[in-house]
Amino acid sequence: MANISTLGQYLDQISRLKTQQSTLGDLSTQISSGKKTQTLSGLGSDIIRTTRARAGVNSLETYSNNITNADRRIKLMLTSVSEIKTQVGTIVSGLTTAVQEGDYPDLESIKQLTKNVYNFILDNINQTDGERYLFAGGDTAQAPISDTGLFQSALGEFIPDSSDLTQPPLVASGMIGDWGDGTITTDQFIASFNATSDTVLGFSNALTNNTAGKTTVRVSDSSEFDYTVLANKTSMKDIVKLLGVLQALPPVEYAPGALNDPMATTIAGDTPPNPPEEKQENFYAVLNNIISGLNNALDGIEQVQFKLSQVQAQISNVQASHTDQINAYKDVIGEVEDVDITEASAKLLQIQTQLQASFQVTALLSQLTLANYLN
Repeated sequence: MANISTLGQYLDQISRLKTQQSTLGDLSTQISSGKKTQTLSGLGSDIIRTTRARAGVNSLETYSNNITNADRRIKLMLTSVSEIKTQVGTIVSGLTTAVQEGDYPDLESIKQLTKNVYNFILDNINQTDGERYLFAGGDTAQAPISDTGLFQSALGEFIPDSSDLTQPPLVASGMIGDWGDGTITTDQFIASFNATSDTVLGFSNALTNNTAGKTTVRVSDSSEFDYTVLANKTSMKDIVKLLGVLQALPPVEYAPGALNDPMATTIAGDTPPNPPEEKQENFYAVLNNIISGLNNALDGIEQVQFKLSQVQAQISNVQASHTDQINAYKDVIGEVEDVDITEASAKLLQIQTQLQASFQVTALLSQLTLANYLN
């Protein structure tokens, strides 16, 4: 007696079911992840396109991040430079008015303002982004300037014996002491403080030795921008130097020069005008040099602002171009890798329907026997 076997049909049906279940799983994964495949190898010949596009995105995003960091630092530098410019401008304006009007009380208030502003300006020169000093060139870990006290010592002070000017001064030290007691002329005093070294002013070793290097930002494989502004740049150095002199100057009557009455022994006992004309001439020669130097420094600060603003605008343009390229690369990646959710959902529904029908057919076949068929 011969047997009729349905094993072949069962095996074929099982194979079909497995294929449909695998397809169902793939479609579910595509819909949940939004990607056509979970491996690059699954992209076939498109693997080269997406690999190159991803490499392009990674490279440009690195450069874009560089630009973002540089832009933030430039903004901080511009803020500091602007603060310095504002404070120095206020002092120069008040100082110019005082000199023109011969208003001595205002001169003292300006000197006091200078003392208050001096450390504020040093703080702005030592501006940081995190732990990076922005006006230190490549030597970003070292503060570009410190108030070491060397400059104040070099300037010194002068206090005459106001009870009898024919007697030696009570205090005469440094450049100001030499100027006050007549050891050096006014021109020599001006030349002396203008020749003050970077080391005495308190600038870092890297700046004084010209080894600080540059501050640059790499924006592409072949381009970088230099936005170096060193703390000992002439304009900034002159501001530190001249404000230091201004706050240390003795009053007008302590300037060198003869009394109007050669027989007088005190300022109060001298004949008008008080202070004597020669003392005023010497004193205001120094003040005019300070004003002129600060005005030149303000012009230099404007050039610094222009340079930083120009670099900022240039790197912003480059970043905008990078953003456009990144978006173009991402479009390629999306075209190659991303699945059409609507199409995948429709296929999923179709497979589910086919799978349900296959299960029903399998169930019917499992009940099919020769006896049932004959009946």
